Formats: sequence, C-alpha cells, structure tokens
Amino acid sequence: MKKGFTMIELIFVIVILGILASVAIPRLAATREDAEISAAVANLRTLVSDVSAYYVAKGSFDGATKWAEITNVPLTSNTNGPTTKVNLKVGGKDCIEVQLVNKDGTKPAHIVFTKKNDGGSVCTQVQSAEPLKAYFDSKIDSTTNGVAIGSSTSVY
Repeated sequence: MKKGFTMIELIFVIVILGILASVAIPRLAATREDAEISAAVANLRTLVSDVSAYYVAKGSFDGATKWAEITNVPLTSNTNGPTTKVNLKVGGKDCIEVQLVNKDGTKPAHIVFTKKNDGGSVCTQVQSAEPLKAYFDSKIDSTTNGVAIGSSTSVY
C-alpha cells in the first residue's frame, strides 16, 4: 500500500491556506497605512523642530536658505533651491505643502501647512489625523494656516 495524501486532503489544505491569506492580507495593508501615517506625523514634528532651531540660530529665512540645510525630512520640489514651498510625500503622493514665511510687521515668522488634494486614501488619513489638526487649525491671521516658529503649538 502506498503512503501519501489524497487529492481531497490536498484540496482542503489549499482552501484553508486561501482563507488564512484572505484574512491576513487586508490586515497587512492596514498596518502599512498606519505606519505611513505615523511616519508622516513624526516627519512633521521633526520639520517644525528643525525649522524652529534653524530660525533661532540664523534669525531669519533669506533667499539663499535651502531646505536641505534646515532639515533631513524627506521633502520634494526644489529642496536644494532657495526657501520656497515644498511638499511632504506620503504613500508616494504629495500630501502636505509646507512654506516658510519670514517675520512681517506684527506677524511672527511662521510655517504654513496646506493640504494637497490628490485623492489618496493614506494622504486623506494623514491630513485628518488627530495630531496634525493643531497644525492645520493654527492661524497667524484670518487667511493663513500657520504655526508660529517658536510657538507653544505642539503635536503629540
């Protein structure tokens, strides 16, 4: 008599493995999205800290200031050029636009955060994440979303 598995036993094993995979793969994707959100929150915290430290050390943002001199946070769009608007990428898409604004009259130097609408679900989740609401809700004046550099606005 030959020893081995019958065709029915093999089919049952394959079906069970398929069921396990159908449960595990969505959970893995959700974990990846959670990691992207956490990384974006940490990057914005680091960015605000780095910009504040740079501003305290230099006193202003001049036309020659480069983002690469300010922070190591991965940003896109002319990071080696003069200080202009840059984007924070999340999930491979530009998600949040960041701009530095020098002190102007009574307005303090500040960082302006703008939500980019590219329709990505991870990007939308990052923009609506509880820790980032302080950034998006901060106002320097009635028209500008901005966090004053050196302010007590913290993101936890």
